[in-house]
Amino acid sequence: MTERARFLAVLDGKKPDKPPWYADLSYYYFALQKDGKLDECYEGDAGYLRFHQDKGVGIYFYAPNMWDLSYSGGVHYREQITGDLKNCSYVTPAGTLNSIQKYSHETYSWAYLTHFVNNFNDLKIMLYVLQNTVYHEQYLAFDRIDTLWGESGIPAAIPPVSVAPLQKLLSRWAGIETTVNLYMEDSDSFCDILAEMEKTEDKPFDIICRSNARYVEFAENLSSEITGRTFFEQFNAPYYAQRTAELHRSGKTVGIHIDGTLKPCLSLLAGCGFDVAEAVTPAPVGDVEIEDLRLTAGELILIGGIPGALFSNVYSNALFDDHVARLIKACKADSRLMIGVADQVPPDAVPGRIERVRKLIDQLS
Repeated sequence: MTERARFLAVLDGKKPDKPPWYADLSYYYFALQKDGKLDECYEGDAGYLRFHQDKGVGIYFYAPNMWDLSYSGGVHYREQITGDLKNCSYVTPAGTLNSIQKYSHETYSWAYLTHFVNNFNDLKIMLYVLQNTVYHEQYLAFDRIDTLWGESGIPAAIPPVSVAPLQKLLSRWAGIETTVNLYMEDSDSFCDILAEMEKTEDKPFDIICRSNARYVEFAENLSSEITGRTFFEQFNAPYYAQRTAELHRSGKTVGIHIDGTLKPCLSLLAGCGFDVAEAVTPAPVGDVEIEDLRLTAGELILIGGIPGALFSNVYSNALFDDHVARLIKACKADSRLMIGVADQVPPDAVPGRIERVRKLIDQLS
């Protein structure tokens, strides 16, 4: 079977010949590119695919969005990079929002120094931005990647990131402390504004529903110790249930990216209508052992199992092999479990470890 056929077999409730093996290599790829260490044959869309093929990995991230964005109501978005600083701003008749991110050369990533939302006035301005964001459907780029990847994988259609307004605040717009403070300051106003935000993204979900995509993933970066049961049940669960129902009516299979601690949020996802939990992170990084994932997850299809940290030299080759062997054994007993990275292969990955997963699958399946 091809890697796409294995993925679809699991989605359809069938047992593939071998466990599907998918990994997000974008972070590792970007670091190699940034350091000038990426072979020329891996440049561009075809090269990115070849990079996965040569590593023996199924490809599913990142396909282009199915829309182009513009703004109405006098909203303008500006972004400027000066040295290691990225300045982003939304200029609107209701006021201006600014954020600053700093690039870390050590981790090949951007970190927020200041967020867009720091008070209720900022939150209202962000609502105005969302209400004046215009989505123009554009399927050609996504369909082209779907055709290019062919049997090597399957592109995930991703709604606007993050999907639930609470997750937008926690992970991108405000940060944890400010989000909690806003809720504590005036919970009624906080709830009212988030309810209005939920209404602003009907268009991109409609675009996805009418697309050729089979699999849709909510890129939530969900972690239980950050979102927590109370916030999840109050804000995320009802909204997820609404959106997953829309997508199911259009024949889509729906997953969510949960890449942090798993208890209790993993056990709540099936009740929200999700079919798949992706980037599932077990011990020794997460809080659930491989053998206990099914008991925690219920009926969900699971993608993950190999914490990204295990690809670094912090962990020995012997420990890595033992962990992957345990995961393969679990897959043999559970056809709803796909092998994946939780959540990305890091820049300091030990050479050969990505390819090692394929060799172990072939040997032990």
